[in-house]
Amino acid sequence: MDVNKILASAFVSVVVSIDLTDDDDIDPDIATDILEPAAALFRDLSGEGRREVTSLILGCAELEENPERRRAILALPEAIDLLDVD
Repeated sequence: MDVNKILASAFVSVVVSIDLTDDDDIDPDIATDILEPAAALFRDLSGEGRREVTSLILGCAELEENPERRRAILALPEAIDLLDVD
């Protein structure tokens, strides 16, 4: 597995775990504070870069066996504004 796939898989794992955690276990404001800086980095990518990250994330979804986690992964590109390519 190449480095980009490993990094994307690690990012997706952390984000989805935070997203699916009960609000009583992690405050939603804290979750946003954790994830927003990473999302901002992705928004700064070129259109080609955003498409590449989106492809890597969708690849993670294909490998995910848990339906709830798969749905969260599939929603991730839109949630972090990767699909708003100029």
